[in-house]
Amino acid sequence: MTTKLRVIQIDREEIVIKGASDKTIADAKKAMTAGGVFTVEKKGWVYHMAGQHIIRLEVEVDDDQDDDKS
Repeated sequence: MTTKLRVIQIDREEIVIKGASDKTIADAKKAMTAGGVFTVEKKGWVYHMAGQHIIRLEVEVDDDQDDDKS
């Protein structure tokens, strides 16, 4: 199973983190609710997002198993 975290900011920019850990998700939620800063590295870039600029967090869990029942 792969966890995907989508961070949507006030300027509608979206950052998608594939394989997000529980700690990464908790850090994003904490920054959003407590007014902190969420820092993440993606493809060699380091993003620092102020919590007040994050308008929504979406967490998706993809099940990588094939459900073929023949």
